[in-house]
This record gives sequence, C-alpha cells and structure tokens, in this order.
Amino acid sequence: MSSASTSRPLRVVARREFLPKTWREEAKRALGIDIEFEVVDTLDSLRRVVTAPDSFDVYHQWHTVDLIWTARAIQPIDLKRLNCAAELRALARPPLDATLPPTIIRKLFLQPDGELGPTPSDHISMLPVLRGVDSFAYLPGARELIGEEARESWGWLLDSRLRGRVALMSDPVLGMIEAALATEAAHNVTFGDIGNLTIEEIDLVADTMVQMKKLGHFRGFWSNYEEAARLMQRGVLVQSMFTPGATRLRREKVAVTVANPVEGGRGWHSDLCISASTEGAALDAAYAYLNWWADGWPGACLSRQGYYAFLPERAQRYLEPAEWDYWYEGMPASTDLPDPFGTLAIPTGHVREGGSYSEHMGRVRVWNTFMDEHTYVVRRWRELLEA
Repeated sequence: MSSASTSRPLRVVARREFLPKTWREEAKRALGIDIEFEVVDTLDSLRRVVTAPDSFDVYHQWHTVDLIWTARAIQPIDLKRLNCAAELRALARPPLDATLPPTIIRKLFLQPDGELGPTPSDHISMLPVLRGVDSFAYLPGARELIGEEARESWGWLLDSRLRGRVALMSDPVLGMIEAALATEAAHNVTFGDIGNLTIEEIDLVADTMVQMKKLGHFRGFWSNYEEAARLMQRGVLVQSMFTPGATRLRREKVAVTVANPVEGGRGWHSDLCISASTEGAALDAAYAYLNWWADGWPGACLSRQGYYAFLPERAQRYLEPAEWDYWYEGMPASTDLPDPFGTLAIPTGHVREGGSYSEHMGRVRVWNTFMDEHTYVVRRWRELLEA
C-alpha cells in the first residue's frame, strides 16, 4: 500500500460501527499516515459536515449525499485517482443490479450541469463502500410470548404482549422508518411511500408511538449499537438492532436472533465523501484512504460484523473461505468465526439470518433516506423521546 504524507492528521468523521478500534489501528499502519478519527453517532455529524466543511477531510456518509452535495460541503471525487474506477462506471451499465441502492445510481456521477445523476462521467460524489439490511432482533423470551409459529414481523415492536420489553433507536430518520413499518404491520394501515411519509402519516406514526410510550411499552432508546446490546442484556426482549450489536451479543453468548421480517428490511449504504475544503497533502491522504477502502481489507473486516462490502469480490480476498461462505453465501459456519476484534463470535453450525448476500439484499422494503418533511420528522420524534 502506497503511503501519503500530510502536515496534519487526516480527519475522518464516522459512526462508531464503521470504526472498530482494531480497524482504526490497521488503517494507520497500512497507510503510514496520521489519522484522526472522530466518532459521531447522531445527526450532529451531518450538521457539522454542512456547516463546517473545513473541520473534516473524509466523511462516512449514509443517506445524506443529496443534502451535503447541495450544501457544497463535499467536492467531486476524481475517478482517475481511484483504483476501482472501472467497477464504479460498470454500476451504471445495463442490466442494473436489482440490489443496488437507488441513490447509488441516481446520485453517483457528476453531470455537466454540476448536478448529480446516473450518466457515467470522470467524477463521482461518493465512493460506495458498504451496504446492508437492518431489522430488529429478539431473544427466546420474545418468541415464547409471541408464539413459536408466528412469522417474524415489524409488528412485534408494538405487540402488547411485549410491553415494557421493547427498545427503539433514538435516531429520528431511521427510527421513523422503523416505527412506520411497525405501525403498518400492527395496525393494518398502508402508507403511500414508507420512505417519504406525508405530514398526516408522520402524525399517525408519532401519535401511535407516543401513546405506546406513555403506556410503558418502551424500555429505552439507543443511539449506537453498544447501547442497543446493553439494553438487550438488561431486560429488553425485542428491539431494532444494527448487526454489530447482534454480533457483540453473540460474542458474549447471548442467544439473539436477527429477524428476517415478512414485510422486508430497511436497506442502507455507507459511502466516503471528501470535504470541499480539503486540498494539497491532505487531499492526497484522503485519496489514499479511499483507495485503501476500495482495495478490500476494510470491507472484509466489517463483514465480520454483518455488513456487506460494496465490492464483494475485493473483500473476498481478505476473508477465509469459511467466512465468505457464512457471511456472503448463507451457508452454516463450518468453524467458529471471529468478529472484527478477532474474538470468536459465530459458533460452528450457525446460519446467518436472511440467507445469502443476494437473497438478503433482495428483501429490502425501504432504503434509508431523508424524507421531504425531515424537519417535521425530527420535531415529532423529539416529542416521542421527551414524552
């Protein structure tokens, strides 16, 4: 791996699940540069990126590229400086991959008018690095209360039999989507576009959740996967869950199941963007960081907590055959498998919920997104948290 030098640290902002400690150490070792990682698990990261692009160099964005590009907080990424340019251009060629997040196609390439679009060009807005599907997780006690034959459903989050044993995420963007999925399933309603609710639909979901909270239905709300894991260790039976949280629980011998809900999952992708203010040696370091990601090791490492590398074939080179078979092919673990920290977390014989990579990604019901009524979503979600 070639190195790049800079007179100051490369400043990287991301959520904690993208930056395990062992991963951060390997990044510095492999690149041979000083990197300053900042973990921000809330919407504060987006406000920071939009209002102070001079305070970071690389941002691990997810579902925010429209906002940060419009705000001119990030700069075009020169494909000639990336070692995966051919694969990225191929994303736009028919037949299109049905499991691709729509944003990747619609907002990847810089168009002649300065906007983002699907037509390949020499510059992109973001380097796609990870994708996955989230749902909820539950313990055996939840299955006992719901019934052994019941199909896994988002409606479980609002099932009165689990009152006081349910937890949700505190993030208003993702929380509202999951609450809408639960409301649809539990109350036999149908939303026009569950990823872009109207004000009336937002009110229906928020009012339902506030009422349930006042009845003592929710035990807590979490902002990162570590908090989610702790809630499940302290009495929660069912809750929304990021896959790193489930992997951590399994490492600690907790019998957690990640649901494959009949309604489908919430899809997401994470991408690397470069600050509009980054230049000179810091810009060289940023491109070195992006190319290290594209090479495959980072995605392989995070595959061990349930994520999918955006370019799986590159990550496969850094995974043992047993790891690839379990995480990507949906096969039973042929041996105990490690998490990103090197600790054995997946027991022999376990089968990943959701099936293979293509099966899992093919069951996305809704993709992470900022709704048109985002400000109203945040306001109503804050009312829920404060109720």
